[in-house]
Amino acid sequence: MKTLISWVATMHDFSRNPETRQIIGVNENGPTFNFHKDFFDHDRHVILSSEKGVEPDIYIEQLRTELIKRYPGRSIETQYLDVTDVIDIQQIKSKVEGLLMRAYKDDEISIFFSPGTSAMQISWYLIHESGMFNTRMFQVRPKEHSKTGKAELLDMKVIKSTIPGGSIIKEESVVDYKEDYLITESLNPIYAKAEMIAKADQVTTLIFGESGSGKEHLANYIHRNSARNERPFIAINCSAFTDELLESRLFGHMKGAFTGAVADHKGLLEEAQGGTVFLDEIGDISPYMQQLLLRVTQEKKILKIGDTKEKKIDVRIIAATNRDLPQRCAEGQFRWDLFYRLAVTELTLPPLRDRGAKEKKELIDFFIESKRKLFKRSKKLRLAKDVEQFILNYPFPGNVREIENLIENLYVFNSDAVSMDTLPTRLLNPTDDFKLDLKTVEKLHIIKVLKLAKNKQQAAKLLGCVINTLEKKIKDYEIVMDGL
Repeated sequence: MKTLISWVATMHDFSRNPETRQIIGVNENGPTFNFHKDFFDHDRHVILSSEKGVEPDIYIEQLRTELIKRYPGRSIETQYLDVTDVIDIQQIKSKVEGLLMRAYKDDEISIFFSPGTSAMQISWYLIHESGMFNTRMFQVRPKEHSKTGKAELLDMKVIKSTIPGGSIIKEESVVDYKEDYLITESLNPIYAKAEMIAKADQVTTLIFGESGSGKEHLANYIHRNSARNERPFIAINCSAFTDELLESRLFGHMKGAFTGAVADHKGLLEEAQGGTVFLDEIGDISPYMQQLLLRVTQEKKILKIGDTKEKKIDVRIIAATNRDLPQRCAEGQFRWDLFYRLAVTELTLPPLRDRGAKEKKELIDFFIESKRKLFKRSKKLRLAKDVEQFILNYPFPGNVREIENLIENLYVFNSDAVSMDTLPTRLLNPTDDFKLDLKTVEKLHIIKVLKLAKNKQQAAKLLGCVINTLEKKIKDYEIVMDGL
């Protein structure tokens, strides 16, 4: 299908009162009317509006009506894109690309370049240059500026630069942004990828990482750097709710849908309209919830509990898990089709134990300063040498979140210097899982192998020792065989 697409020319497609500048009707000498009069050779025309479209814009719909009256039989559509800032190139580009992908990706698209703000025009150029769609760009030279005395249609050819690579237009805010989270050296490549993902508005993202490793912050970073940054970012821990509660929280419910539903309730997927929903611990949801979320990712529609009519939503979904999700799929505990929908792009956050003492020290110093401001202290906490060394050697199984919580704990119980006797008991007496001495590590490894093996003989073979040695270790380490 051959489709013409353009923005409504707010200033020139309408006639205005010369004194009040209020719109009084359609301008039949405006750019949209003139294109139809001189150059229209398409199956349909899609007119874009930056308005929300909750209710039709009377002027744009009037323009469409007048065009159809003048040129009966022509297919003319209006599409509302809800652009909150008409000079935000990334937001405009993201919204338009999403529309083209949903509705016109197989069309032969003619872009009428002229109408719209300069940011809209730059966005057209970037979309055309991306090569994602079958596009050509056209501009009209008015007859008063033409040598022939007639309006001319100009095919805008893009000449490729001889300089290798491409160019990216990026707008930087003039307002200082204070980062609320330290992005250490090992995380720089991950956050660089996250920034690229942020610009691709239509893709989902699945973040892998242990509990406390910073998955929600990474998701929020994608949101803040995307075209959706002025809309809500809503996070929910999926493992914290039963199916009934999770469905109600995400999708909402109608009054009387169940006992206690005394009023209509809007779900988080609807609350986040235009923004981002972060689904943490997605690997823990039931098959029933997996089916519901699959429909959301496929159709971008929700159905409230107790309702009979689906509602279209526009949200970006970012999910996260601390589980091996492909393994759960292989075991039949998670749907492959939902996994592929969620994992269009993937990011993996390393555990803190793999990031080295230098980064751990940076995080400790960062939280000491940030929590000083939180607790309104004039001086930062001082860690005695033996305290700092002990903390740096501690494995922090709770990752970055555990470091943050530790520093808060130290501010609560210390006014200035921190000594060993004020450290939390759990640090001074860690459980076996987090001890690093050889005896504990060997004991844990033997237990692991015994769980994997069918019997002691096979376990001894895997461990590379004779059965008598294994049985002596089991006795010395007081390993209980029941349940292994």
